[in-house]
Amino acid sequence: MAAKTSAIADIIGQVKRPEKTVPICLAGDMQAEFEDLERDLAIARDKPAEGTLAGGSNPIATTIAQKIVELRERMREHTTVFRFRGLPRRAWSDLVAECPPAEGAEESGADVDWETFAVALVATCAVEPQMSVDEAGQLAEVLTQAQWDSLFTAAYSVNKRDVDVPFSYAASAVLQSSKKNSR
Repeated sequence: MAAKTSAIADIIGQVKRPEKTVPICLAGDMQAEFEDLERDLAIARDKPAEGTLAGGSNPIATTIAQKIVELRERMREHTTVFRFRGLPRRAWSDLVAECPPAEGAEESGADVDWETFAVALVATCAVEPQMSVDEAGQLAEVLTQAQWDSLFTAAYSVNKRDVDVPFSYAASAVLQSSKKNSR
């Protein structure tokens, strides 16, 4: 007679820790170029095209729109997607213990040294690309605060936020639209 596994053993076997991805465009200088093109496009769209009837397409606007599409593709090529995975409860508490608050900071309610903890958490939770604590520290030095905050927030949230079944408004809208078109 085969041994029966418990319901808890079945549940434990199904556990997959939460994951989150964060895309970061590493060619941030292209953002200004994108903004300039967007402004140029708005101006070009407001002007009627020379030699066309009212409402005709403006070739200048079309050219600018194509430049925007090409720039977006170049920006995607310079985007790295970071993937983070949550830690088991014990690994989390061990990491917290490894980053105690600076002396005197306990009075302010700090339970960790946030500077060292953030770097250690990002490194420990990163599954793609993997990185050491030293590499995470180097990354923190070259990214903007907003980019670093995005990485830290993702690493923190896979550990301290609930996982629920998400709803996608975009997917729902596409499916509703396809239902209408198939009638």
